[in-house]
Amino acid sequence: MKEKRYFLLIFAAVLIAVYIGAFFIPERVEKYSLDPEKKAEVWRFITYPFVHLNLRHLIENLIGFSILSFIAFEVKTAFSDFSSTYGSSGFLSVIPIWLAMAFKALGASNAIFGGFGLMSQEVKKYSINGWLIIAVLTGLTFMSTILTFFNYGTGSQEFSFALKQGLAHFSGLVFGIGFFYFLGWIKPILTKRKRYALRRGSG
Repeated sequence: MKEKRYFLLIFAAVLIAVYIGAFFIPERVEKYSLDPEKKAEVWRFITYPFVHLNLRHLIENLIGFSILSFIAFEVKTAFSDFSSTYGSSGFLSVIPIWLAMAFKALGASNAIFGGFGLMSQEVKKYSINGWLIIAVLTGLTFMSTILTFFNYGTGSQEFSFALKQGLAHFSGLVFGIGFFYFLGWIKPILTKRKRYALRRGSG
């Protein structure tokens, strides 16, 4: 069981290496981001969480992902729960915002916020108020939007981008929380079916 816990750290190390490697791909943003003007290029729906706009964007996400992975390891989050939530959030949570508000999507931020959504519920087993954590994370998702509002006003391109980014991150957070409850619902069903299949196989 202890060895399985370390799968989470191995998963994190591999993803960090992938993020760094992808940063050095020539024309990565033009070729692999989720661009609303290039919907026909279906591979972008797979590649966009792995590419980052610039060095600052990459470093911010590497720091966020490292903190998330450390917290998940310390609170003994199951590797399957962490990896499935992180992956699902990264690929899916941005899509509703992206479809409603055309913008170029890229980076691991949504997956990271999805992971923190999962952690906000996981920590309840240690009698920590998860909803307080959600309130703090929600504030952080829109911090850039608020600061941009005071600097440029609502009519600027900067504010429009910050708003879309904030909504996308919030979508990731909500997705992660929802996925926690989905896992709580689906795992007993899968376990029951597995036991039934084993009984039939042994019979």
